[in-house]
Amino acid sequence: MKRRIVQFLGLLATNSYFAAIPKMSFYQGTLKGACVPVLNCYACPMAWGSCPVGTLQHFLIVKAFPFYVLGTLGAIGLFVGRWPCGWLCPFGWLQDIINKVKVPNLKLPDWLRHLKFVVLIVVVGGIAWWTMEPWFCKICPAGTLGAGIPWLFFKSQGSAWAEGMDFTTWMFKLKIVVLVGCVVFMMFAKRPFCRFLCPLGALFGLTNKFSLLQMNVDLDSCAIAYAKGSDFTNCATCRHCSFHCPMDLKVPEQIGSVDCIRCMNCTSYGSPNWSFRFKREQNFGVPRVTDEGSDPVVM
Repeated sequence: MKRRIVQFLGLLATNSYFAAIPKMSFYQGTLKGACVPVLNCYACPMAWGSCPVGTLQHFLIVKAFPFYVLGTLGAIGLFVGRWPCGWLCPFGWLQDIINKVKVPNLKLPDWLRHLKFVVLIVVVGGIAWWTMEPWFCKICPAGTLGAGIPWLFFKSQGSAWAEGMDFTTWMFKLKIVVLVGCVVFMMFAKRPFCRFLCPLGALFGLTNKFSLLQMNVDLDSCAIAYAKGSDFTNCATCRHCSFHCPMDLKVPEQIGSVDCIRCMNCTSYGSPNWSFRFKREQNFGVPRVTDEGSDPVVM
């Protein structure tokens, strides 16, 4: 519940220019020059800042090194790692909500997680630099939801700002198809866009191993092992923490990996915990219960 409140506040912090609705326009003030630490389209009518992925593509298109973007994201990442993905990103929150739909979740191969680095290097980097067009922004489902659809509505209401926009092109239809496909996928898989496609998540994930905020595991203090007593064999037979992971990670093996969004869900169910330190410390011993049925000890 605490994370949901922070996610809602994060949505308001990045998208609360409510004057855009009656004016059918968008914010163009000085704050637009600042990157927000989440995927949030520059063209979204209520957005205060700029999307870091869109800004990164801009620098690549004009053939300038993106010192500002990488510096901003690097500073955030070295402090908290991929925490913004779990607590601030509006599109991540949407995926969490849609996945509550009661349908069977698909088990997808782990190698798909590497696709987001392909998107980052090839689409955001190489294709944008080569074609001088921000191709990721053109098909980004978060941008379609936050900017494309609102501007379509504004144009239908006669907004002067949307007068030159054409929503009958094949590109806009492709954007809608990508968005619908992602939404459907969200029902059957946990955070599929974050896990497989998000280039911002890929960038933040690279800092997870070095950030001050670290996820740790101490199986000696596993409350679940203690409660189950002699019935607890090891984490492989329990998977309680893994079941509640929105990124479908194996806990404790993959805790703190490049895919960990620091949501802290697992800290409520067992031995995972968080701390601010320069080096991650873990105890991956297997808790067991002594023959006398006393507290769990580590093998």
